[in-house]
Amino acid sequence: MNALVLGGTQFIGRALAMELVARGHVVSILTRGKLPVDYEGLHARYVADRKDVESLRQLEGKRFDAVFDVSGYGIADVRPVLEALRPGTETRYVFLSSGAVYKPSSAPLSEDAPKGENEQWGRYGTDKLAAEELLREHRSWEGFALSIVRPAYVYGPGNNLYREAYLFDRLERGEAVPVPQGGTTTQFVHIDDLVNLLVGLALREADGEEEAFNCAHPEPIGWPALVEAAAEAMDVEPRFKEVDYRGVMEPREFFPFRDCTYLLDVGRAARLGLAPAIDLREGLAETYAWYRRARPRLIDPKMNRVEEALAAG
Repeated sequence: MNALVLGGTQFIGRALAMELVARGHVVSILTRGKLPVDYEGLHARYVADRKDVESLRQLEGKRFDAVFDVSGYGIADVRPVLEALRPGTETRYVFLSSGAVYKPSSAPLSEDAPKGENEQWGRYGTDKLAAEELLREHRSWEGFALSIVRPAYVYGPGNNLYREAYLFDRLERGEAVPVPQGGTTTQFVHIDDLVNLLVGLALREADGEEEAFNCAHPEPIGWPALVEAAAEAMDVEPRFKEVDYRGVMEPREFFPFRDCTYLLDVGRAARLGLAPAIDLREGLAETYAWYRRARPRLIDPKMNRVEEALAAG
């Protein structure tokens, strides 16, 4: 397979490109050139701003069996790429969207569930949905196959977002983790499971169809259970405090996840044999081993009231 990855130097894009290389595929990446490539085996690296039509001209006339778009957040990211590549019937375009495209629900959401504005996710979700719709529009007249993947929270080695590393930081120091009170449950997906789905979809014959797939480990996880799983991976005592934040502060001011139910039905991926299988405890153990080796220096400027949340109540 001749593959192009839009991304390739951070977390998902890096893990995907490395897996494709390991499987023996011809792999090119497109990045802005701001970060080094710390792995070998690439066929080519294109340096461009994906929003800039001029810088994408280097892609004109090139043909790929699969295009993996893991760095597109909205129409402004996707339209220039489509105009430069003009993918045809020989290509499968795999777009990494998000479960944030769905309207709020307390029940597991299938791929056909209502989509639209979700106040918990704001423009992130509506922009992803707009990108999906643009891809469908182009597919209808250009004939490429389209696979849309909507993951839950992605975690694992290499994560450049301050999520599981935040839990590890505090628990290593013996500090309590403030968590939102209220019984919210959500789902997670390990990076290896997500990459396996992305690659598996691309290896299907490109026949012009379009289908969306949720991607999440099916086990619902509450916030206290998340901290307990991280502590178990570290072999330390779990320490957390549930915070009644309503009317006082926003949960993202002290916690790295949105406090909303976020459950996805993964039956469609399971029928292809591509459903996530790595449970949270196993995945966090692997992630903590990476954290201990890499000691990533990460921050989340939104979380500026952590100690205030701990002191509340």
